[in-house]
Amino acid sequence: MPSCLIARLSLALLLGISPLSSEALTHTVQIQATVPSEASKTVDRSFTGFAFEQSSFYNYSFDAQGKPNEFSQNLVDAVLSRTGGTPLLRVGGTSGDHGRYDASQKNATNYPATEYGPQTKISGNRLVIGPSFFKAFNNWPGAKFELMVPFYNTTFSRSVEWARAGVNQIGIDNLYSLELGNEPTFYPWFSIKEYVKRYRSLQARLIAAIPSLADKRIFQTFDTASYAAGDLATKPAFQDGLNANASSIKQVAYHYYQSNHGIADLAALQDYIRHTATKSNITNFLPNINYLKENHSAIGFAFTETGYTVGGNGGKNSIKTNNFASALWSLDFQLCALSMGVSRVNWQQILRSDLQMWRPVKTSLGEPRVTPHFYSQPFVADFIGKSGKTRVVELDIGTPQNGLYAGYAAYDDGKLARIALLNLEIWDSQRSNGDRPEAKFSLSGFAGTGSNITVHHLTADNGALAQENVTYSGLEWTWASRGKETKVKDDSKMLKINGTGADVTVNATQAVLLEIR
Repeated sequence: MPSCLIARLSLALLLGISPLSSEALTHTVQIQATVPSEASKTVDRSFTGFAFEQSSFYNYSFDAQGKPNEFSQNLVDAVLSRTGGTPLLRVGGTSGDHGRYDASQKNATNYPATEYGPQTKISGNRLVIGPSFFKAFNNWPGAKFELMVPFYNTTFSRSVEWARAGVNQIGIDNLYSLELGNEPTFYPWFSIKEYVKRYRSLQARLIAAIPSLADKRIFQTFDTASYAAGDLATKPAFQDGLNANASSIKQVAYHYYQSNHGIADLAALQDYIRHTATKSNITNFLPNINYLKENHSAIGFAFTETGYTVGGNGGKNSIKTNNFASALWSLDFQLCALSMGVSRVNWQQILRSDLQMWRPVKTSLGEPRVTPHFYSQPFVADFIGKSGKTRVVELDIGTPQNGLYAGYAAYDDGKLARIALLNLEIWDSQRSNGDRPEAKFSLSGFAGTGSNITVHHLTADNGALAQENVTYSGLEWTWASRGKETKVKDDSKMLKINGTGADVTVNATQAVLLEIR
């Protein structure tokens, strides 16, 4: 047996991957040319949202000279311009929920995010925002906002002051939703009945204090902690009193993190990004999604704070989690969520943290940069497209291979338009042995859809742990370009549809988008 194959089998066993080489594996995938009945609802073109931890938002909005941060603006535009959707920006988090508003404070915040992480204490050193904080909402052309107001404390007068200042600055027409609190499942007083009681009380006070909120579907509920799919469920909460408020609720929100600790090694990273794990986790939320669909179809279900990992670490030699593999996980998570009827995903941004898609200004941790995780977003946006009539379905890609592969189809106005194929097998140029594996997909069912397929790659030459030289469709986004796309290579290619089918090869730790023309 060749030494390279022995090394490959050894690594596969170490990672818990089937030792069958994906180089020898062909997935036969049958695709319907017209939208199947099990496809998702019509996708919102604003599906790809962003979330900013309360204390970080100001520095994402302003540059070091106090001017609107064009770097941030360009990166958001790079995503939403692909769908024609409205940028929906969630501003909230624990620091805000435990914080307070001080109308006399001159500075935007008392803890600059460039030097401090989020201040989450209940008393003592906690976040205080002043009136100038809300000027940050002026710097996002065409955007609408999901604004959180404090709910943790029972002194609701502070929540009303916060909300009034925010709504006055943002404008009611630019307020997408008003979120009451952050992760109430962590509150010491939490129970579903108590949550509903206090939620309804605060909502009534807000409407009384801010008349422009009245008679509008503009409130956001829940925003539960990650892994709390059943701790604050839709059915009991609405039956315990939220049914009376349903006409004012725009969306029910949950938070989602794939892991609550660091990634120790490649084996752990492989488990982390497996499609089977991701799909199983999202499936836990289906009872909540389906309850809204069947009983309150006008209320959306959203993951309004989402990230790859939060808290903890994997040891001193642990893997940096904001890597190219996590970008592939993000891609799979969003496409899987689309197929299951999730309305929106907002990706969390914390300035002085690894949990970000870009660092907008210099901080004590380093210079401005675009992180690998960002690259999932333009891919998702292109998969959704601009038609406003897109529906999505997950494909049966054949042999599961321990969740290493995934596929999705997008239909525009009922007709097959795009396909995403993901090879989630971990390969890294520095830590893996042997050549980069590949998987082959034999696709059929294209009759009447088109004659050619354009293949775009989401890839990194160095594989899973890459921090640089990541590209999508040959494009990159950098601080040097101030967040505008730059063509650095031409790796897209055209395939001829052979009768009703086509064969596509996808390298390990890579994804491709197929556009049917």
